[in-house]
Amino acid sequence: MKIGFIVGKTNEVCDNNALKKITPKKFLADTYNKKNQLHIDVAIAMTVKTKFPGHKVDIILPKEISLQRLKKNDINFVLGYDYISTIEQDPWVPKFAGEKGQQLLLDIYKNPNSKIFPPFKHQEFIWNKKKYLTKFKNSKIPINPTIFVKGGVTIPKLLAQISSYKWQQFIVKPIGGCEGHGCGFFVTKDTVAEPTKLVNYFIENAELYEEFLVQRLTDGFRKYGEVKSFWLGGEYSYAIVTKDVPYGDSIVTPLTDKKILEKCLELGSKVNKAIPKLEFNGRKTLPVMTRVDLVCCLDNKPLSSYDYYLNEIEEGGLAGSYTDFKQITFPFVEVLSEAYVRKARELLE
Repeated sequence: MKIGFIVGKTNEVCDNNALKKITPKKFLADTYNKKNQLHIDVAIAMTVKTKFPGHKVDIILPKEISLQRLKKNDINFVLGYDYISTIEQDPWVPKFAGEKGQQLLLDIYKNPNSKIFPPFKHQEFIWNKKKYLTKFKNSKIPINPTIFVKGGVTIPKLLAQISSYKWQQFIVKPIGGCEGHGCGFFVTKDTVAEPTKLVNYFIENAELYEEFLVQRLTDGFRKYGEVKSFWLGGEYSYAIVTKDVPYGDSIVTPLTDKKILEKCLELGSKVNKAIPKLEFNGRKTLPVMTRVDLVCCLDNKPLSSYDYYLNEIEEGGLAGSYTDFKQITFPFVEVLSEAYVRKARELLE
């Protein structure tokens, strides 16, 4: 088999010097003001290349993406560059810049001859928070109360609606943003008194995004953090807790509380079962990996209620793994490299 890996991550360095030494320099990228770093997407591709010599591996940089290139492979796993990358311009790729560039990438990824995995339909499902939150709500999965708005929202009307729900704080997220990009946090009382910050938020982000969701900011998000759980082919792999610190980096720790883990496994399993099956090569299958992000607690109940709800889902190959934090010891690169080979065999043999 000829397996393509579309790379392009600018964060999450893989600390494997032996693998870095045999990686061609063109695939090493700058990050955190450090030159020529080995990122986990390239590390996965290089691990497949070294551990599974029976398969031909094609590592594709963002600037090298073309329908002609992708057609030559049997399958192309999207690990580091997708439509959201073009919006956030991270990394910046001239031919995919601006509206025409974004459309060019969409046209390539939508074309079935590109043989990308996950298929475009699934990628779009993950990007579109409105689509998947509505789907999961209909599947009886708890979500935070949500208002969906367009970029040209009437601010007084929105604030009146938020006030009627008695939300003390709220968060605005762009539909299409990932990993916290474009999020805005607001105190309702202060914003009603002086809405300039909210007005400016929509002015700045409407250039990049067309739709947004507005949610109550639960106290638990800051008190207890967010559980990010990772599911390999629908089966639980590992989980971490991230907690934001004002004016500092997030605190990242493994999830060790057994009761919280039990609740998150229960809810995460329901989420994975509700995700629509992916189709490739005439076969239905599961994602290689999905990240399910959960928060406690609905209606600002205490942590002892364990009333967790679904906050977001992310595509596992593209989402942050947090394994560049030393305290997170899950062998992400090794496990994912084997998982991608298994998926290729499942879909092609």
